[in-house]
Amino acid sequence: MSQRRPGFTVAEILIVIILIGLMASWVVSRFTNMNYRMDANVRMLQNTIMAAQQTAINRNVVVQLMFDASSDSAMRVRMLLDADDDGQVSVNETVSYRPLDGARFLAPDSTIDGAAAAYVTGPGLVSGRPALMQALRIAPNGTLGGDVVIYIGTVSTRPYDLRALAVTGATARTAFWSNANGAWRRRSY
Repeated sequence: MSQRRPGFTVAEILIVIILIGLMASWVVSRFTNMNYRMDANVRMLQNTIMAAQQTAINRNVVVQLMFDASSDSAMRVRMLLDADDDGQVSVNETVSYRPLDGARFLAPDSTIDGAAAAYVTGPGLVSGRPALMQALRIAPNGTLGGDVVIYIGTVSTRPYDLRALAVTGATARTAFWSNANGAWRRRSY
């Protein structure tokens, strides 16, 4: 009868290494996937603003973009072709919605424009709206009433998932920002 020495067999070690590798690849892909998703949400916001500006110019109508943060299920952007310029949906006006994908409007601890923490900041906001339904108005010539910054993040509110989209009022040009290690940095597209 042979005695067995204490220790692990090669097969046991290989199984453990394979399991560790699978778990590590799952964690890395999950982290990378969320970064891509957040970047895609910012680009969707940018495209929505550009489409609203183009619609305002082409149809010679006021367009209002409302950022609905009233509930987790309604995280979306509403685009209203506001023919009577009253901020309310009327019978002959067109409304469309663009939902955020895995993101939410979120007030960061620090803003890129130095404003008080809110999920939309800047002088281009339409006044008289509820705090959870901020909006911006695009005039028929394609301009906004002022600069605006829109902030989004994940449900888990991890700081490195925060993104910002700065919109210049006179031209509606956008700049994309991300939060890394608690500091905002401008990103290129």
